Amino acid sequence: MPRATTPHASPSCARTRRGSACPTTRRSSRSTWTPTASPCACTAPRAGHRGTLVFAHGGGWVAGNLDNNDALCRALALATGTQVLSADYRLAPEHPFPAGLDDLDRALRFAATGAGGLVDPALLGVAGHSAGGNLAAALALRSREGRAPGIRCQVLLCPVLDAPDPTRPSYRAHTENLPLTAKGMQWYWGLYLSDAGGAVPVEAAPLRASDLTGSAPAVIVAASVDPLADEAEEYGDRLAASGVPVDFVRREGVPHLFLVFPSTPARDEVLAQIAPAVRRAFA
Repeated sequence: MPRATTPHASPSCARTRRGSACPTTRRSSRSTWTPTASPCACTAPRAGHRGTLVFAHGGGWVAGNLDNNDALCRALALATGTQVLSADYRLAPEHPFPAGLDDLDRALRFAATGAGGLVDPALLGVAGHSAGGNLAAALALRSREGRAPGIRCQVLLCPVLDAPDPTRPSYRAHTENLPLTAKGMQWYWGLYLSDAGGAVPVEAAPLRASDLTGSAPAVIVAASVDPLADEAEEYGDRLAASGVPVDFVRREGVPHLFLVFPSTPARDEVLAQIAPAVRRAFA
């Protein structure tokens, strides 16, 4: 599969403060489109866009909201020339699996109706960061099976794709003093799945799907200093082996949350790398 490994870069770039006006993107909000009244925010380049990515934020399924990934959504929209429909979702442990996935499913269905004229329903994709990448990958499996609207691509940014596995090299290597550690991932997982010790549902761990044939083209980003790095690469390899177009980027020398750090150039450089694949999906 096409892949790129990018070098570590020194942290230096302009920052857009959360909630401040952005000269290159615009954002609007809606809050009444799901039975649970989960909010969403629509971000698009002011210069115009083609295609819409329905996006799920990170936070280990237990934290986060539309604001904590707002800078990433703006940067993703600007780099790819797409509109990003960021969907909030119910959080564990009060709302364990599959509540968050079902909420993202509702968001995709809302987009497939045209979202009141905001969206071209023929040009849809899913995207997410971290736990949100897990939801996006699971929703892509639903879409492949005809249980969710059709999509053109899945953009998985440092995603969770399997149950925690302490035997994976990336888990063994990253156990402390990082934004996400192996122990932290196990804690999140235990809150997300009400029966974490039982059988692992494929929709919670997409890497465990027996067959990935027919999945939407995938764009996958991994951080090298991240317990999740190995499963991201393995998922990309399995998709490619199933005949699915995959663009995989592994950024060296950065931790799990590097894409939500707007003060480093790593984020913008990686988004520039994946942008051509996203644009091709919506061509």
